[in-house]
Amino acid sequence: MLRSALVILVVFAAVAAGPLDAQRMAKPLPHWEPLLQSSAPAPKTPTPTPAPDYRWEGLAVGGLFVGMLGAALGNGLCAQDESGTQGSCFLPTVEGFVLGAVVGGVTGGLLGSAIPKSPPRPQ
Repeated sequence: MLRSALVILVVFAAVAAGPLDAQRMAKPLPHWEPLLQSSAPAPKTPTPTPAPDYRWEGLAVGGLFVGMLGAALGNGLCAQDESGTQGSCFLPTVEGFVLGAVVGGVTGGLLGSAIPKSPPRPQ
């Protein structure tokens, strides 16, 4: 008996209960949308040209300078090899140059891109 009364009470509460405020959809806020109509075509915007800088100069100077230091280091370390055979030091010299040129070129290019060039003088 108590169980059937409880079931009836729960069913009645579920049917008779109204939605809470949080369950209702809010009214949309009023807003204004302009009419964008024009008879003239939109002007073409020019593509911005990048500002000139020294990235390529930094890449070349850094690559050559640090590449030459790497070649000298590779050749010097090869000449001091303590093995009994003395072979050609050409390959370690080239490897030192290439490794130094990559490191110096990337570093010089990054540093050169941070330095802007002055605008050209009008003639």
